[in-house]
Order: sequence, then C-alpha cells, then structure tokens
Amino acid sequence: MTTGNRVGPAVVTVGDELLFGERENGNQRWLLERLHTLGHPAEVALSLPDDLGTIAHWVAILSQRGCFPILVSGGIGGTHDDCTRQAIAAGLGLRLKLHPECDAILAARYGDRYTNQRRRMAELPAGCTLLPNTKGAPGFRIGGIFAFPGFPEMLQPMAEEALATALPQAESAIVTIDATLPLQEGDIALEVEAFSHAHPTARVGIYPVAGGGPPAVTLRLRVPDHDVETRSAFESLVTRLRSS
Repeated sequence: MTTGNRVGPAVVTVGDELLFGERENGNQRWLLERLHTLGHPAEVALSLPDDLGTIAHWVAILSQRGCFPILVSGGIGGTHDDCTRQAIAAGLGLRLKLHPECDAILAARYGDRYTNQRRRMAELPAGCTLLPNTKGAPGFRIGGIFAFPGFPEMLQPMAEEALATALPQAESAIVTIDATLPLQEGDIALEVEAFSHAHPTARVGIYPVAGGGPPAVTLRLRVPDHDVETRSAFESLVTRLRSS
C-alpha cells in the first residue's frame, strides 16, 4: 500500500462545512502545530469534502507517495454523509468488514440505542486495528493511515497517544526565530534566497508586516534546534541586512 521511501506526515481533515467556509479548521491547525512541535512538520495538509471518491483519490496518492503518518480526522461516524471509513478502504483497495471488537465496544456503549445506523461505525477497512477512544467510537489504523473522529475533545488525546508510538524520536525540536526588518521583500529577496540554498536543513520565509506603517518584513527561520551553524548564519544575515 506504500511505495518508495517515507516522507513527512500528511494531515487530512474531512467535512463539507470546512470547504464551504462555515467552520474554522481547528483540527488541521492543531495537528499541524503538534507535528511541528514534535519535530516532524507536515509534508502536506488537505481539507476534503464529505465525498467518497475525493477522499479515496487523495488517500491513494498520499499512501503511494509514502507520507507517514497520514492523519485523517472527521467523517467516521454512522450518518449518511460520513464516508471516510469507506473512502480509506477504497483508496487502499480494501473492503469494509464488520470489526468484531469495535462492534462489541459500540454495543456496550449504546445498549438498547445501538441501531443499525450506529453499527455502521464498526464497518472498517479489513485488517485495521482500533485506536481507543474513551469518549466515543474508536478510530482505526490501517498501515500508515490513522483515522480519528472530528470532535476535538476526542481527536486530540487519541492523536497524542498515536503519535507517541508512531513517530520516531526526533533528533531535535524545530525552533522558530523571527527578525523584523524595516525593508521591503524585493530589497532582500536575492540574499535570502542565497541563504536558503546554502542551508538546506532550514526553512526561511519572508512575510510583509501589515498595519499601514512604514514598510517592514519579518524573516522567519525554522530549523532543528541542534543546527547551531545555521542559526548563527541567520543572525549574521539579519545583522548584514539591517546595516545595508
């Protein structure tokens, strides 16, 4: 299901209301921030509609690309517009199958209210394992894909537990260093580009400062904490630009 060498994580959030701009994508932001803090910034982040074909298409692409882990939130419930379970199975060329352990958990949780609709949540991609959820239906893992509910109070503790075991220990945390300069982007673009090429372990961006005041930009360096050489070179760059 995965080919090639592994690349960085992927974050996939599912829900029509996200695509329509009806709700802020807090799950995506939380997952991206958490991955960055853990020293494994995301390779890609997607917001997808409640559409089986679209989700399956991107699951297949991300899996074939070797993204790990692929963190999917939303759409694993039992209503008509929850199709993430089916889409992940389709994207991996698997079939849905009633998961006995998940079925038993849900039956115990809902009792007399365990309807056929709710039982759909136990129909999962064949061969998957469960991700425990103390507040609702379990999530699941199949290969490098981790599927979570879209409710933040469920997603966050589940993702914390999953990431603690799935991600290798980072050599160093990623640190962010900002420097604001009274210049415009075009004044420093070439020097910053040269710095970026000379220090491939770093990510550096140029961001105009809004607010209506004099022209200014913020240089932002993102670099492994242990890379003292690049951090020192960035400080020298900033000093040189300030005096130019």
